Amino acid sequence: MMWMRLIFIGLFSFTAVTFLSYQGIEIFQAFVDLFHQKKL
Repeated sequence: MMWMRLIFIGLFSFTAVTFLSYQGIEIFQAFVDLFHQKKL
């Protein structure tokens, strides 16, 4: 029963990390675009 819980927690953590990193990349790209527009 313990390994089921570990698998569930691991899967949830993996999903959360993937989602957060994807959001971070989106924000970073938007920031870079804004920075380039200000420079020009």
